[in-house]
Amino acid sequence: MKKPKAKQDDSVQRENVRRAQEAGKRQAATSARRSVDDDRNSRRFVPDRHVNNDPQGMQSHVSVPVPALIRRAFVFAVVIVGVGLVLYALIKNLASGLPIPLPLALSSQRAEETPTSAPPAQRIGIVSGHKGNDSGSVCQDGLTEAQVNYDIAVRVATMLRSQGYTVDILDEFDARLKGYHAALLLSVHADSCTYVNDLATGFKVARVLDSKIPQEEDRLVACLTTRYMASTGLRFHQNTVTFDMTKYHAFYEIDERTPGAIIETGFLYLDRQVLTQKPQLVAQGIYDGLICFLNNQQGMRSRENPKSS
Repeated sequence: MKKPKAKQDDSVQRENVRRAQEAGKRQAATSARRSVDDDRNSRRFVPDRHVNNDPQGMQSHVSVPVPALIRRAFVFAVVIVGVGLVLYALIKNLASGLPIPLPLALSSQRAEETPTSAPPAQRIGIVSGHKGNDSGSVCQDGLTEAQVNYDIAVRVATMLRSQGYTVDILDEFDARLKGYHAALLLSVHADSCTYVNDLATGFKVARVLDSKIPQEEDRLVACLTTRYMASTGLRFHQNTVTFDMTKYHAFYEIDERTPGAIIETGFLYLDRQVLTQKPQLVAQGIYDGLICFLNNQQGMRSRENPKSS
């Protein structure tokens, strides 16, 4: 049996309304979810319209570390201002004759204590023969001239420093020799370690052959000769001074105002006992000779002739 047409139309209309309502609810729920998600995303990424003049707010606030740049700039400015104030105070003190601040004064004092800043009258150079170049004479048991020379040089330097002198112990071909200006320069060497004859014993002292200051250097040689002989008891070999001594390379490198001398302290063969077992006597003789010269004393009187071979 069929329903009446009016009732059938009402049923269809109600069904359409129901479906439209359900579709509206689903659309409203979807819109709500999208609104919540958009709100969450907006909290995670907050555009800063004031960063780098970005009016659209498209740059992240976190992407530009402005506070770190400001801190660095501030620290740099503080350092620059501090350095400027220190320099200003230093220049002002120097101009007015006021004392230099303590840290700078200590630095200046350390610089004055270095050998290069000592005045020539208080500065002495000692060349440790063959040091930094070769061994020099070598004995059968391995003892080298360079070892003996250095031991003596250090002993002499220690004694001179105890008297307030600034002493440079120099290598054989030390770069500092060029233009070296000091109260004096002495090169310490020793003679052969092979047997020559029974007369090969004793020491030698010499200056440069073509001296610019012969009187000064003659007095230095005389002081060394007499004092060394008195301390060690060794003979002076005046007639066996070699060309290598009078044309010694360092004499032509140092300042021409610097008196220079070279000493062969003894023969490593026959004088070995003195040189190695009594090195303090050797050093004392050299020290006494240098002090004799520095104190403007005379080495030997005209009637005094050193014993020579």
